[in-house]
Amino acid sequence: MLRYARDAPKGLLEAIVEAATFHDLGKLDYHTQAVLPKGRRHKLRWDHVDAGVAHLSARRDWMAAWIVRAHHPPGLPEKQEHFNPDNKGRRLRGRRRDDADAQRHAEQIARTDASLEAYLDAHDAAVGRSTIAPHRPTHGLTMRLALSCLVDADHTDTAFFDTGRLRPAEVQPRWAERLAALCRYVRALPTGDTDEERQRNIRRARFFDACLNASIADPMITCEGPVGLGKTTAVAAYLVRRAGEEGLRRLIIVAPYTNVLKQTAKRLRKALVLSGERPDRVVMEHHHRADFAAVEDRDLAVLWRAPIILTTAVSFFESLAACDPASLRKLHSLPGSAIFIDEAHAALPARLWPQNWLWTRELAEKWSCPVVFASGSLSRFWENKDIVKSPLKLPELLPKAQADDVLAAERRRIRYARAGDGGVLSVQGLIELVAKSTSTEAPGPRLLILNTVQNAALVARAMREAGLNVMHLSTALTPRDRDRILDKVERRLDTRQRDWSLVATSCVEAGVDLSFRCAFRERFSVASLIQTGGRVNRHGEYDRTGGGIVFDFAICGDGITQHPAADVSADVLRALMTRDELNRRSPADLVTAAIREELARSGGLNVDALAMAENARDYPKVKSLGRVIDADTRLVVVSPRLQGRLKDRQPVTFRALLRGSVQLWGNKIEKLELERLPGRREIYAWNDVYEPDFLGCMAGILRTQRFLAEGGGII
Repeated sequence: MLRYARDAPKGLLEAIVEAATFHDLGKLDYHTQAVLPKGRRHKLRWDHVDAGVAHLSARRDWMAAWIVRAHHPPGLPEKQEHFNPDNKGRRLRGRRRDDADAQRHAEQIARTDASLEAYLDAHDAAVGRSTIAPHRPTHGLTMRLALSCLVDADHTDTAFFDTGRLRPAEVQPRWAERLAALCRYVRALPTGDTDEERQRNIRRARFFDACLNASIADPMITCEGPVGLGKTTAVAAYLVRRAGEEGLRRLIIVAPYTNVLKQTAKRLRKALVLSGERPDRVVMEHHHRADFAAVEDRDLAVLWRAPIILTTAVSFFESLAACDPASLRKLHSLPGSAIFIDEAHAALPARLWPQNWLWTRELAEKWSCPVVFASGSLSRFWENKDIVKSPLKLPELLPKAQADDVLAAERRRIRYARAGDGGVLSVQGLIELVAKSTSTEAPGPRLLILNTVQNAALVARAMREAGLNVMHLSTALTPRDRDRILDKVERRLDTRQRDWSLVATSCVEAGVDLSFRCAFRERFSVASLIQTGGRVNRHGEYDRTGGGIVFDFAICGDGITQHPAADVSADVLRALMTRDELNRRSPADLVTAAIREELARSGGLNVDALAMAENARDYPKVKSLGRVIDADTRLVVVSPRLQGRLKDRQPVTFRALLRGSVQLWGNKIEKLELERLPGRREIYAWNDVYEPDFLGCMAGILRTQRFLAEGGGII
């Protein structure tokens, strides 16, 4: 990690080494030594963390002391809690949980102070004496990266001890070979059968070459290419080339939705995996936040060790804000990584960008992480003084001459309209509008995108009950089942079947290579509507029959839920639709202006609570405020076979675990009375109806809701 640091804090390596050397010093307590051989189920009386902190802080190695204090949950503490005389100024000492009784903290400190010399004698006899130099703590992102190094080493050792499985050797980057393979893959793509297809593919080839040969070497750059221009492969070519030139160790692709990751992984495995390599070890997908803290679950954690990592924006940015060891374990993999933030307009809400911009900029400028922000509807938030303290311009990968050409083609490809008279529809009203559209201006295939998982399931079920040909896709299905359904959708689109609809959530809104004849989008934001347009007439195949159309609508009724984040953005979108702005201005200009208007209507970002917490070194508050999705979600295993293997403690890879599971809110789990899998503290088992080909776990949830709504009860 440190070889990629530019102007790293003096003594950082030494502090990490000292933290690793003394992090378990307290386990030499004679009471602890007597209990450890009995196994993990036997509770320890004394907290072993305090001894390492006591020794290192006495030698004034405060950086190492902070790392040791945080290497077990809850992780990095609030500085004010420990260094404020009014709060008894424990200075990292005591038991690891700050909410423990004050008397317990005092007892722990007394025990450590009385026994520390004996601990050190035993430690020195086993590993030799260490000379410790003073080190001031470097807070913020550097502290998290340093802690990540210790946590990963510690958790890896624990997982090996518990399972006996060694960590596999890391796959080598081999960037020059991968770049050559990527170029061969792109050059071999079909040129098209019609004039429209050939013209579009010529634009793609020019853009790929422009990115491949771009001389831009700035730490942060943008790519505003519209849909269908081949941004994924073109930006990947640019970053793979830079990775080879700058000696980087991996490429990390960040996307807002898991379906984007799935299609990107499929494409990049064809293009970048070399002969004799395992595709899943070269291009690794990280679909969920699988950061298990419990000792018994650490072998299932997702780590960023492959040359190409595909992860969600939630996982990426929440890792930057994390304070707990499990979430931070993979963070030290970031330095020396090229970072591609795909569909950047949807990566974060505006309120989270000020501090995340500072972290991203620090990665780019101080930890050798060139960053590309890409989207067909890119919001240039870095030019907005309400979001970025010192606004700036970033260089653009898409050449100006080509940008003008593709924007003109975009006008022919898609148009936007209000559904009906622009009012609020009922579920039945929406179905009637969809059914009517089959023979008028918007024939199928059709895409309907709803704002919530429940809305999508309700509409899909109602459409099927009305006799319409409908498919459903959302995170109510496991990744394995979503993949199967997505494959069916792709086959239907390839055969140009017309009279059918796909009902989905925003998981198919951005970055997914699907092309429908028309779409209906529940009102949310300007960026969401434009991105939905990217799933319509994507390749210009309907240009000769009038192009594609996207309808904006609002919906209400029994069971329909309103997305809490949609209030202001939906009002801004409605105003722009009334003036027909979406059919006149460039996508990036529209989205940038919309965000400015949304901030103005909501009072702006006058108080950045996240930045204030970071500056105060209040790590738990940073973690809380930095959550991208403020929801308590848990991993729920759907597959009965997988449930059985986990119950029997049989080996299960993290990939198999994630592909057979869904994420549900904690309150939903309580209402559904789901139970934890035996021996697993953070993993639950699904025990209700599950439809793998349609509604997934929403089949059981909606059945229960309908039963109760019709007067049913539980006896």
